[in-house]
Amino acid sequence: MNYLTWISNLGVVPLFLLAAFLFAPIAFFLFLRRVSVIAVLEAINISRWITNYFLNLKLLNLARSLLFVKVLLALPTAANTQNHQTDIILAKGEQKELNFPQLKKLSVGNSSVISHKLIKNKLLIKGKKIGFSDLIIWGEAPVKYNIYVLSKQKYLKTIQLADALRNLSLQIDIKGPMITAQGEVSDFGDYLYLHKIKKQFRDQVFFKVKLSPSLRNLIIGHIYKKLYQNGFSKVSCNNEWLDVNCFYEGSHNKKIIKQLISSHAVDLFEQDSNLAQKNYQLKMKIVQVESLDGKEIRLGLDKLSASVSDIFEYGLRRLIDDNFILLTESKINLSTLAEPEMIVNLNHPQLIEIGSQIPFQNITPQHSSVIAPIDWKFAGLRIMTNVSASYGKLLLKYSSEFSRPVGSGISGSKEESSVILTPGESVKIFQIGFKTTSLGKDKIPYLSEIPILKHLFTSTSSSETYKHIYGFIQLEEIE
Repeated sequence: MNYLTWISNLGVVPLFLLAAFLFAPIAFFLFLRRVSVIAVLEAINISRWITNYFLNLKLLNLARSLLFVKVLLALPTAANTQNHQTDIILAKGEQKELNFPQLKKLSVGNSSVISHKLIKNKLLIKGKKIGFSDLIIWGEAPVKYNIYVLSKQKYLKTIQLADALRNLSLQIDIKGPMITAQGEVSDFGDYLYLHKIKKQFRDQVFFKVKLSPSLRNLIIGHIYKKLYQNGFSKVSCNNEWLDVNCFYEGSHNKKIIKQLISSHAVDLFEQDSNLAQKNYQLKMKIVQVESLDGKEIRLGLDKLSASVSDIFEYGLRRLIDDNFILLTESKINLSTLAEPEMIVNLNHPQLIEIGSQIPFQNITPQHSSVIAPIDWKFAGLRIMTNVSASYGKLLLKYSSEFSRPVGSGISGSKEESSVILTPGESVKIFQIGFKTTSLGKDKIPYLSEIPILKHLFTSTSSSETYKHIYGFIQLEEIE
């Protein structure tokens, strides 16, 4: 049997098949074992590389931290060895003498601004030109001078202003023409004087001055008192350094606002009322009281055993039932003309009309012809209302106009007024009284048509009716 024949018989001889079946799991297991060992070795190598990387990074950060600490420790020493700074102000042409026991050398930053002359241990400097220059002196310790040269007028004003601020026990720092004032003020007169300086020299003086607690309470307490006495219901004040800011609601009484700004050097700001951010429901009851016996009404609703709120809560029927005997004896009839309700917002006017437009013929001659146009006029009750905020409360401005036809025209009355409203409370806002006269004829049918005798069977009568119209209003907040 040659080699090719043996290979071809490998797949069909049962002995070889059994050997392959027995050794295949062992070979697969050895393969998996080798793979796992290789994976563990690779993981160890990666972990070792990562550990070395972070260790090197920590060492680098530690080195940087040590360097940063050394720099911080060296800064104070460098600052101390550099120089001490001093500010000098000169007028143009002014000279100033500086004494140095041990002067080694000097350096002038801008020789066109100042000139210098050294005489032994004395240094004479002179302002040549308006501007700035630094001067460094090396002696026992380095000293740096910041030299500002001002015009004579500016120099004089700066020195006087600095002296005035020092007299108020304030610490003054001068950088050329700029002045910084620091400290605390406790006297009201000094406070007003500082505000005057602040207003006049706003671009030259910077204030870091605070009010003492007693002075702050005095100023703010007086603001609160004055505004509350003049009807302002909501006031809030705060203080920042030398400034006192107060906020108030309402635009009334501008005179007291201007007076406080002038007398107390405070800033007053008007802000919108919180009442303007709400919606309200406006309810109105218009009630008519009529005399049934033709006599003038002498009984008002205030004589009835009920409150105005009962009209809104229970209606007019409750009012009639509770006062039935009184109304019967007085021969008074109560009726409701209208019960309008609407949603309103502050500062938006409302219009209520109860009536109608009535046509009237307006006859006017023109040349040889007669023109008779029709005019329409309103007859009835017209009510204008406007709810606004006033001193933190609700103010209702209203006008009522009542008109009725009389002959060939319209007659009536009009009134305007205002009232403070409290949500949930009912108020009577107007009362209108009027008298009507009516003519009538009573006749017997057929007999009143007989000539001459018809006057015996016809009678003419006139009657007068007295009426009062009351308007009640109630305002409620809408959640």
